[in-house]
Amino acid sequence: MRKRTWKSQHATSLSEAFELCVERAAERRRPAKVLADLMGVELKTMYRWLAETSMPLNRVRQFEEFCGASYVSEYLCIADGRRVVIEIPTGRRPGVADLSSLQSAFADAAAILCRYYAAGHEQSEAITALTHAMTQAAYHRENVTKDRAPELLFDDGEAA
Repeated sequence: MRKRTWKSQHATSLSEAFELCVERAAERRRPAKVLADLMGVELKTMYRWLAETSMPLNRVRQFEEFCGASYVSEYLCIADGRRVVIEIPTGRRPGVADLSSLQSAFADAAAILCRYYAAGHEQSEAITALTHAMTQAAYHRENVTKDRAPELLFDDGEAA
């Protein structure tokens, strides 16, 4: 079984965002009981929040930190459809794999877009693919602007 690539995952609804966070936490060996303990709430409260997708806003960031994913915050930012959320680039030069990932994202988006315009199906899939390609392009655009003065990597283990 292949390991899931979390970087390319994007939620299309609030409930899916919560599900992705919980799945990411489970992969990191943090089931709902552990998350509830870390957040200082009862397990039934955690399950109610997840079932109703009604977690208090002051708990969302804490929940995402313990899950190791920020799908809920990302979804809330892009929910109106007029925003793209990217990770803040460091200005480091990308490798061949990063550039081929960008090219692959554009190729996938173009193929899905052609199928959409030909048949009219897969609208949500086309939107997801285009958003992913635009996000990757925006990341590389910001990375190019920071190329002349890259940021220091304080959490990198190679600083010796």
